[in-house]
Amino acid sequence: MTAKKKEKQRQMMTNVSVHRCVCHKRTSLGPLSFHSNVNGRLITLSDGGRRATRDESSFRHGLVFSARPVQIQEKLRLRVERSTKNLHGSLRVGFANVLPEETTLPSMAVPDLTNSSSLYAAAILHEDTCYPGSETEFWIDRYARLWTRSSDGTKSFQPTALNIHGPIWAMIDIYGQTSAVMLLGSKKKDRLYTYRSCPALKHNKHTDDNNYIYKDINKETLKRLNKPMSMQIHESYNTGTEAFDSEDCVVCRSEKPNTLLSCGHKCACTPFAMKIILV
Repeated sequence: MTAKKKEKQRQMMTNVSVHRCVCHKRTSLGPLSFHSNVNGRLITLSDGGRRATRDESSFRHGLVFSARPVQIQEKLRLRVERSTKNLHGSLRVGFANVLPEETTLPSMAVPDLTNSSSLYAAAILHEDTCYPGSETEFWIDRYARLWTRSSDGTKSFQPTALNIHGPIWAMIDIYGQTSAVMLLGSKKKDRLYTYRSCPALKHNKHTDDNNYIYKDINKETLKRLNKPMSMQIHESYNTGTEAFDSEDCVVCRSEKPNTLLSCGHKCACTPFAMKIILV
């Protein structure tokens, strides 16, 4: 390996360490958000870098990347937040072996990036699966196959030429009728544990009780959880949601709900339940 390649590898690994999780959980994959400095010219980030919105003046220029490299078999979950019926085409999801900072962003991932180099791979999602509220999982396996799973459970894969032994970044093209998406987190299973991405980018230690408090908690969600249970159930019924039957924490949408709240429901993970109680 030449000195230049060694230096590039060192820079890549430095980039990995910058995004290590600071909550010190053994099963944490680290925080997951969109890259703040490398995205299409019509993209705006919000919600701590987890929501990406493309200006609807064009169906293109909606490329975004993950802020950190992802792992093999790390399944990223993405929700469509907004779409328009005036345009054709839909979301593209995939991965890149190239540092986002070293990528010259074209207007589209497919075919601009995928046809130009084997270091990029993306799958085109069908328009019928990309409607507001729909969720998609995508990941790369140890055979360099790009997998996708839609809201109805349908799975598909395509082979890629990606190098799974080097750093890999998630790549999403908010294209066509899809104009806004939210990163819901990621998880990776092995024989003993389920590893999950951290729900917050910043953690602040509470000096009184030695617990971690998250300052970027969604205020609307917190307000909803603090309402009387009868009102929450009424709102859930009216909106067609099933918040209290969810397998995930209703706040972070990534950890398992494991703490009983004063209302008598177990719908939040421990860190966010503590935040709710202390507010």
